[in-house]
Amino acid sequence: MSWDESRHKATCRDCGHEGVYVSRTNDWGGTDDRWEGFDTVPENEYEYLRKRSEAQVPVCNCGSRNIVTAGVL
Repeated sequence: MSWDESRHKATCRDCGHEGVYVSRTNDWGGTDDRWEGFDTVPENEYEYLRKRSEAQVPVCNCGSRNIVTAGVL
């Protein structure tokens, strides 16, 4: 089983902090997303606590969730 990885530049629109969004997929359709330079928090706290969703969103050090991604690095 092999993994394909793509790296994208990520920037906070509020303060300009830069990081990297890493998206990985494998032969069996599995995915793994990481944010380098940003913390992650549950997208919806209620759904996460009820174990209905594991979706994570990036959060900048300034507290903003306004993160945008650009082209492949």
